[in-house]
Amino acid sequence: MKTLQPLTTEQFVKNAKSEKELGIVDYEAFFSTQIKEAHNFAIGPYYWFIGDNSNMLITVASNNIGELSPFSKSEWENKPALFFVENIHPEDSFYVLSAIQFAMDRIVNLPSEQQTDVRINIYARMLNAQKVFRWVLIQMPGLYVNNKNLTTCGLMMITDLTHFNFNSRPILMTLVDKVNNKTEYYHLSLHNELKMENILLPHITKREQQLLQLMLRGLTTPEIADTLFISYHTVENHKRNLRRKTSTKTSVELVHYIMNNNLL
Repeated sequence: MKTLQPLTTEQFVKNAKSEKELGIVDYEAFFSTQIKEAHNFAIGPYYWFIGDNSNMLITVASNNIGELSPFSKSEWENKPALFFVENIHPEDSFYVLSAIQFAMDRIVNLPSEQQTDVRINIYARMLNAQKVFRWVLIQMPGLYVNNKNLTTCGLMMITDLTHFNFNSRPILMTLVDKVNNKTEYYHLSLHNELKMENILLPHITKREQQLLQLMLRGLTTPEIADTLFISYHTVENHKRNLRRKTSTKTSVELVHYIMNNNLL
């Protein structure tokens, strides 16, 4: 069984910092496609920021970041990259850093044409605008890797999950490898020592993931059918198959299972 050990901020900085100059002037323009597409897969209110590993700085943040975090856009920008960690619950921060480092290591070892085919989803507790911890989904929709395979900047997206009620602590990380059609799931193990362990969960197809994202956004079966250009009965068949895979009886139970196990 694969395990991920937690990282301290010092270890993360040592691993993540790149000595390579970026040559990127407008970070927001560089990631403009990913930023524009973010709303298509967001399952709640979200904000984003871009981290520069060369200077270990947060270069730019979304205009609404002050509505979903304790700090305004101007307070986020030009802060040390790990200012982001100060907003994470102390019990979660070591594992978030470990998960990000694991994903970056996986990505930079892929051929350049495949580096956009790995996605990471991380659950953690972060501060909202009222400085109260709530669950969020941390994702990396975009990553820039230079020609020496050193990660040098990344787009981070934080989605608020206040509207979901978790029955238990969710799976900490999902790593989706589109190249090999494989998804790895890691949860926080409290046995003997704290670590993240790789566990087995049902395989969810790409079409099922699309359907689940729409369900999580509150769309009904007819609305999902129209959005995906499939029939009402096909949507219901997908839902039935998903309930069978997850041993759930209703759509509400299915949504809770998906969220608690970070299956997207």
